Amino acid sequence: MKKLLLIAFVVLMMVGCDYQNPDGSYDTHKSLSLETIVIDSCEYVSGFYRLAHKGNCKFCAERRERLINNLK
Repeated sequence: MKKLLLIAFVVLMMVGCDYQNPDGSYDTHKSLSLETIVIDSCEYVSGFYRLAHKGNCKFCAERRERLINNLK
């Protein structure tokens, strides 16, 4: 019984710690290990000694639209 309660508690902790915004994006201000960095008007998520491009900047959206239109 104790193992079952422990497993249920761990599962609830894993599911309950999701900081997702209503639009589906994640707010890095509430995270302990992630932060948002702006470089040349593009947003990057920094964490664990790595950078990842968020892809939500205006320039990248225009470039993505041009790429999609060229592929059609």
